[in-house]
Amino acid sequence: MAGDIIFRFLGKDGKITIPYAIRESLDFQHGDILSFEELDDDRILITRESLCVCNARTPIEEKKETLLDFLNRLSPEQKAAALVHLSMQVAGGQKGSSENA
Repeated sequence: MAGDIIFRFLGKDGKITIPYAIRESLDFQHGDILSFEELDDDRILITRESLCVCNARTPIEEKKETLLDFLNRLSPEQKAAALVHLSMQVAGGQKGSSENA
């Protein structure tokens, strides 16, 4: 797969599907978190991100968790606080802040 070039058209709504061969090769799964970084030369770097689920006995690399898994573990109060925090960020276009988290 490495070195092969695959072309895809960008849809009217701005969506594109990551080709199956790439998803299979890199073991992308439903719920994986991807980040997009614009590089200086009109290229985009796509990275699969890891959520930090840290404890003394489990290295981060061994613990694979999706954002949905993380949110489902929160208490109702924590879920409400997260919803309010994210809603305010989206409405105000603010950058993330750990002060209110």
